[in-house]
Amino acid sequence: MNITSRQLKAFLLTARYQSFSRAADQLFITQSGMSVLVRELEDQLGFRLFERTTRKVTLTKFGSTFLPIADRSLVDLEQAATSIGRSASVERGVLALGATPFVAADILAPALEMLRSGELDVALTAMHHDTPGVRRVPLARFSLIAIAARNGAHGLSAEMRWSELAAERLIAFPPGNPIRELMDEHLGRAGRREPPDIVCNYLETQIAMVEAGSGVAVVPSFAMHACAKRAIALHALVAPQVAGNVYWLVNRARKLPVGTESFNAFLKDYMSTLPVEPAAHAAHAA
Repeated sequence: MNITSRQLKAFLLTARYQSFSRAADQLFITQSGMSVLVRELEDQLGFRLFERTTRKVTLTKFGSTFLPIADRSLVDLEQAATSIGRSASVERGVLALGATPFVAADILAPALEMLRSGELDVALTAMHHDTPGVRRVPLARFSLIAIAARNGAHGLSAEMRWSELAAERLIAFPPGNPIRELMDEHLGRAGRREPPDIVCNYLETQIAMVEAGSGVAVVPSFAMHACAKRAIALHALVAPQVAGNVYWLVNRARKLPVGTESFNAFLKDYMSTLPVEPAAHAAHAA
């Protein structure tokens, strides 16, 4: 079996957009080229990943099972390539930025180690506890919301209690992820001790699986823009409402490149414009 990262990326993008043409745009290839990549992957696996119609493509039962596996494999590959690339060439005058959970949800520990060692200048994270030698500065506020398939059988109200969420089939980040830690804490208080039913590294993979009807996910409110592009309903989590911060992390002993503070100000201004709760709930609260 000779599965390539490009085939995995083609599969993940097609699952995300439910369209070969839209997925092809992201890889800057033709629609037929994207179809070939997915078909080659299906041939190697020995099962169909998608049901194809004239309007869209949807995951098969086997495709839904393979999705988190492909997600994990691509995360591992990209993380290893990034780490080796940093070791091979350290560029001066460039701000080295590591982000979690925006890009790869499970890179928090490696990012902190790279921050301490000087391989990274700055890291972005939702981590809510202090780390020795690292200065943590709040960058933006977010809330936790629940997302479910818009046309699913969940029958959830616009506002959802954690006790209600505890009974759902859940899709979540891996253990150790800051969003997962917040979710586990409040689900535990609501009486749920069982782990999530499905674990995914990428936020976009969680969103795709929710749209496919595989379960309900707890995501940060800055994911609402991505959810708006899909057949997904947003539900404000209440009793209690849970909020967190995205933090800007720097090594206390490291001198940062010129222009870093301007970039920090730009990020803070941009992220301050992002909504922190679903529109319906915001209107109700007003």
